[in-house]
Amino acid sequence: MKKISCRSQVLYIVAVFIISRIIALLAGLHLNGWALAAYWQYLDLETLENNLLAGVWYDHAQPPAFNLLLGAVLKTGGRHSTLLFEMIFKGISLCNALLLFSIVKKLVVVDFLPLLVTLAYILSPATLIFECELFYTTTGSLLLLVSVYYLIRLTASGNRWNALGFILPLVLLCLTHSVYHIFWYFGVTVMIIFYFRNKRFMNYLIMASGAGILLVGSWYVKNKILFGRFTVSTWIGMNMARNMFHDHEVKDSSRIEAYEPFSKISVYRKFLDSRFEDPYKGLNDRDLLQEFKNDSFINETEVSYIPVSDLYLKAGLDYIRTHPGDYAKNVLQSSILYFAPANVYSLAAEQAARIKTYDAIYSFNLTHFAKGKQQRRVLLALSAIPKFLIYFFVFLILIRYCIQSRSVTPWNLFIMVTMVYVFGTSSFIEHYENMRFRFETEPLFLILAAQVFSRLFSRFQIRRRAPVAELIA
Repeated sequence: MKKISCRSQVLYIVAVFIISRIIALLAGLHLNGWALAAYWQYLDLETLENNLLAGVWYDHAQPPAFNLLLGAVLKTGGRHSTLLFEMIFKGISLCNALLLFSIVKKLVVVDFLPLLVTLAYILSPATLIFECELFYTTTGSLLLLVSVYYLIRLTASGNRWNALGFILPLVLLCLTHSVYHIFWYFGVTVMIIFYFRNKRFMNYLIMASGAGILLVGSWYVKNKILFGRFTVSTWIGMNMARNMFHDHEVKDSSRIEAYEPFSKISVYRKFLDSRFEDPYKGLNDRDLLQEFKNDSFINETEVSYIPVSDLYLKAGLDYIRTHPGDYAKNVLQSSILYFAPANVYSLAAEQAARIKTYDAIYSFNLTHFAKGKQQRRVLLALSAIPKFLIYFFVFLILIRYCIQSRSVTPWNLFIMVTMVYVFGTSSFIEHYENMRFRFETEPLFLILAAQVFSRLFSRFQIRRRAPVAELIA
């Protein structure tokens, strides 16, 4: 069979992308601008449009990069900002697809696999839906893919630009999504530096990594000076509380865990020192002192959420000490959720319902057929089985090969460590969001899967041809 040229495959990818997005638009999938006003992670619209830098500087709840992007687009696009956001997020998905194709093309010998893997990503219901959510999920995938792309180039021909190309996306990722903590950045960069310790370009890598840790660390230091917390997000206590106290009803209103995390700040006033806000008055009152933003949405950057989160963290740690089994059960549930179809994420449910049949077939998302909470839980667990088995199989084969060959490529090492980190962190800290975190790393998994199936297919081809070769001999 005649091989399809690389250029033709790229044209197929672009054509399928355009056609699929037109069909998705006709099916009702479009970017929802509501998120810009409502999502907890975003500053008030007035701040984004007219006081962006000060707003970002005094934001203790989130890393700065995505709010900076939102503000820049709002200032540039004006009343056409929603359309501009839609174009940007569609462009990010296409960039992810082309990067994925390029990376897999470098790593496998089976000609059809790069195209197949890329089309699987493009046509995934999760990709179709998350590019319509005004959030940083697909942006995180882009940064991870760019990093892997340059890590492969660094291995082939090390120079300062490839070192920078590997490090810079990791820095931006840490400044975009708080799950990628500075300790993760430090760990993976030290690991890669050690891997290349005998290479002549190691000095470039050390300098780029050091500059990155200074940049990321500066935001932690800023929050320590202004808010007394060495972190990019002061929400960790509230995030963990959603997992710690899941299915654990507390009726004692004198305990903070009796209240839903991320409730409006007035709910928590009785737990707070009324003088806590005094040092912050006059700095950025709109974002630090107001209970609501954009008239009707909870303002989760209100500065008093810092002690609220601390109280949740203390209560949660006490609960773990007294109820370790219950917390272990919640972690297990979160671990199962990690492998569930990404579209069961609550904020994706409305869009997923518009392509219900396609999502059920492609993603094995059985929750579309659930009637009642208990049935939904059962179907959710069943829906996670195929993804779990595929991940288990790919990791098993890859680790087995690494053990047999006593070697591992730096990109596979980086990918596996990052995926294990995201799985562990999201399972212990988050509840009912970590399937979205998994999807953020899904392109990395597809890179691993392509290598595994390429090796298996090549072995199958060799074995199939062996009898013929023996006959000829």
